[in-house]
Amino acid sequence: MSVWGWWAFDIFTLMASYMSPEAIAAQTCMRSIGLFTFMIPAGIGHASSTLCGNSVGKEKEEMVKLYYKTTLFCSAAVSCLTILVLWMF
Repeated sequence: MSVWGWWAFDIFTLMASYMSPEAIAAQTCMRSIGLFTFMIPAGIGHASSTLCGNSVGKEKEEMVKLYYKTTLFCSAAVSCLTILVLWMF
């Protein structure tokens, strides 16, 4: 299901390409904002999953909890900051 959400960006961009230049510009801006709001927390989560997996393999439970809490805080902070910036502007 996550693939369809990603492909929706591409499909809407293709549909906008048959419209006016203003529609293409608006779609490009919306795509950039969508990628900005999604990719940063997703990247933090994927990096954390690697670190958590390595810690599980080394049987270090306290490190898994530390990585989980740190990633949760960082992703939530970045998401809230992004929402605040988008809301203000």
